[in-house]
Amino acid sequence: CDSCKKIADDNSADVIFISREKDRATLGVEAVRFIKESITFYPNDGEYKVYIIEDAHTMTVQAQNALLLTLEEPPKYAVFILLCENTESILETIRSRAPILRMKTPSEDEAIDFIKQNHPSARSFINNSPEEFKQIYLAANGSMGRILELVSSGEKKQVLQSRELTQKLIEAIANGTVARDFAEISTMFTQKRDERERVISQLLEIQSALRDLVAIKKADNAKMMFFTSSDHAEELSYSFSLQRLSDIMQNAEKARIALLRNANVKLTVMNFLGALI
Repeated sequence: CDSCKKIADDNSADVIFISREKDRATLGVEAVRFIKESITFYPNDGEYKVYIIEDAHTMTVQAQNALLLTLEEPPKYAVFILLCENTESILETIRSRAPILRMKTPSEDEAIDFIKQNHPSARSFINNSPEEFKQIYLAANGSMGRILELVSSGEKKQVLQSRELTQKLIEAIANGTVARDFAEISTMFTQKRDERERVISQLLEIQSALRDLVAIKKADNAKMMFFTSSDHAEELSYSFSLQRLSDIMQNAEKARIALLRNANVKLTVMNFLGALI
């Protein structure tokens, strides 16, 4: 129908996406003011007017409180969809008024089938670099939008380099060669300008890899969050005790928290790597 065509072409006045500005980390009250102003107008084509709030978990408390008034007494034709990575950042007063619909992560095969059918430009990457695609799939946590974003952008190279560093560090710890490779690994950690945010992400990725090794030790057929090969992860796990894995994860978390508190990046990295020797 005409309404469906307009929605598919991102040309519908009745389906409105609310997004934060690219240079802002949060979604503020300005967006809620826009909603309050536009919601007074009836739908153009259909029976409903749909507001899709992207990255709702980044909404400030002030914005959420401002939105709450509209959520409590919305017009009959208004529908709100809040997209968020987790619900913990959403105020309880909003959560109590909104049913939570948890999305199932597509399997790698489902992601491949969908992308091949709907995104021909990414098809050649999947066919020519299946191992790299598997790494992208894991790095994106199975998020279809994030997968497509990485496949078609220059960020793909950075993600693959980050995973290479994590793999190299875990193998160095397993083989007892951290001291020997210390200079190379520390340089890989801190070689870019945007190092604070990037190192924080790197530490989270390291924890994800360590989590895989813990899962393999504790359960059969554990689902991998970092390693593309469960056999390789299992082989690495033999070099660690559960206590050792727990200690490294705690050190990584301490380093991440220190960086969030504005600690010196290079010194924090050196302390973290030094504790691994």
